[in-house]
Amino acid sequence: MTDPPGDTRPTALSPRPKGRENAKDTFCRNVTIYGHCRYEEKGCAFNHDEGKANPSTAKATPIAADSAKKRFNVDSPSFTPASLAVNGNQTKMPKATGISPKFANAAPFKPKVAGVGSRPASTAPSSTSSTKGYNPNAPEWTALDAQEYLPPSYNNAIPPGSFQPDQNGDSLSTVFDHYTPTPSNQPAAHPQINPYAQDGSTMGSRAYFQSSANYPQQLQHHLYAALPPHRELSQPNQRTGRDFFIPENLRQNLARKSEATRMTIPNSTLPPTIAHYHSLVPLVNNSQKTNTLFGYQSQAYKAESNLDGRFYCLRRLQGYRVNEASSEHAIRNIQPNWKRVKNGNVVSVHLAFTNSGFGDRSLIYVTDFHPLAETLGQKHFASSHRYTNRYSTSHVPEETMWSYIVQIASALKSIHSAGLAARVIDATKILLTDEGRIRLNACGILDVIQADAPQALVDLQRLDLHLFGKLILALGTNNASQHNQTEALQSFSKSYSPRIRQVTSWLLERIPPRPNDSIDSFLLQITSEMASTFDGTLHQNDALSSHLGIELENARMVRLNIKMSMVLERPEYKDDPHWAAHGTRECIRLFRDYVFHQVDGQGRPSTDLGHILGCLNRLDAGSEEKIMLTTRDEETVIVVSYKEIKAALEGAFVDLCRRATRS
Repeated sequence: MTDPPGDTRPTALSPRPKGRENAKDTFCRNVTIYGHCRYEEKGCAFNHDEGKANPSTAKATPIAADSAKKRFNVDSPSFTPASLAVNGNQTKMPKATGISPKFANAAPFKPKVAGVGSRPASTAPSSTSSTKGYNPNAPEWTALDAQEYLPPSYNNAIPPGSFQPDQNGDSLSTVFDHYTPTPSNQPAAHPQINPYAQDGSTMGSRAYFQSSANYPQQLQHHLYAALPPHRELSQPNQRTGRDFFIPENLRQNLARKSEATRMTIPNSTLPPTIAHYHSLVPLVNNSQKTNTLFGYQSQAYKAESNLDGRFYCLRRLQGYRVNEASSEHAIRNIQPNWKRVKNGNVVSVHLAFTNSGFGDRSLIYVTDFHPLAETLGQKHFASSHRYTNRYSTSHVPEETMWSYIVQIASALKSIHSAGLAARVIDATKILLTDEGRIRLNACGILDVIQADAPQALVDLQRLDLHLFGKLILALGTNNASQHNQTEALQSFSKSYSPRIRQVTSWLLERIPPRPNDSIDSFLLQITSEMASTFDGTLHQNDALSSHLGIELENARMVRLNIKMSMVLERPEYKDDPHWAAHGTRECIRLFRDYVFHQVDGQGRPSTDLGHILGCLNRLDAGSEEKIMLTTRDEETVIVVSYKEIKAALEGAFVDLCRRATRS
């Protein structure tokens, strides 16, 4: 005897009678366990008819044979066995109380007229009212007149703007409901939260951290509200597809920065690698090498790191040689010292080392890379290889000048607080990375180059203030070389207010040093300008947050398109009957045509961006709205909801992922 093919259940032998004469009256255990006995036609001696195993039930219900033929007979009463035989032992079942068929002839129920709100919902009905019979002479039920809608917990005795907790002291015990009106003749059981209350002392900390149970309505994540600042009002015909995305100038700026970051030079003559950096690209021409500040020719390169894949700026000081142990010590201390400076107006310093990859012994100074950054000299001074006494036609506005002063003062505050000195405050080494955003660059290089001639930290910090004043004077007069400081101040006073002239004069007078000369003393003089600059920074941050809010859910649209593209029209499954273009996948394909392949009445392609975004948003939210999908031959029409399409897409994508991971 062999098992049927494909049967994975354990083989169980049929029970055999061992001298028992009542085997034919004993119900077979295979039927009880498995629902049938595979040996019923092969000699099993036990009983396989449940009716014969329960003679009492068979006598009590003589219509069992007819009921078995009609399994779904709606006219037959519900069957409840009086006893259940298990292995020959009959167990009596408790008698269930059912509904008599006589109730089918009962009169239809008609409610009595009762005033709404005559009995509180919490009060249980009395026993006498529950035992009263139906009165056929009672008038027909009619609805009462609609009462005036009042918000929950409304009370005329409470003045507007005030808040009163309930008797239990729990002001958040009620559930907030926008749609359940409260009659005016009933007092509110629980007060409602007043978010505009002026006095929140009675609410404690819950005035700020309200319970989420007070707002049971689920959020509609496919609906979005514009973040401030809002744009100006415009007519519907004046709105374009750009309103759905970030401004074009901001997008182009980010795209250009990304392009500059990934830019490479084919057939470059530069070294392929410098330490663990590769793909070197010069940031300025070779003709713009300068040796005025450091005493060595310097050149900046963009390079990518093998360690973290990020891009850095490598500044090379050509021909530098380590002569004394102090220089080696200064090179090793660059990273731990300048890692302590965390300021948004200072270019972060990472590493310094010597290398001979360029064919000579060079000092490599590694900092953060800011694409498309330009120096203040390139921005405001006359275009020339070397800054001369030429005056530029551009004039730095006083508001911009104050912004530069505040940002440089903030950078010096962080540097001096870390026990360091910038020592390099020059228009050629201050980067303008964004609109109005400047960063001090090349800080700490002189600590290495002049390590053999150390100076007192106090003197170096006072020198920073003096160089700061010379920079402001050079920007105000559009002249990088100031041979006569007195004449430069007179020219500076003609273009700017006495307030900024006073600040600049204070910085220039730090040489020779005076008592209590520090960056803290300078910050006390520009507190009002710092507040104005900080306010402008907050407005700029709000604008960027508003632009970011527009792009909030673009990733959702991309995910939907990726899923549809991965599920539809897979060539490797074209002969697979379980992956054929029918059923749910046909519905997805028709939806794709409905969204992206629309045509107008003249058969021309439709490029309505609002239609595409609206359909994808409804699909992502699983809306119950129904749409009509038509096949390309226009012979089949399907009416389906977005919710059903979403379920089909998710199911197909999960099936695809399961096939991909299947061994």
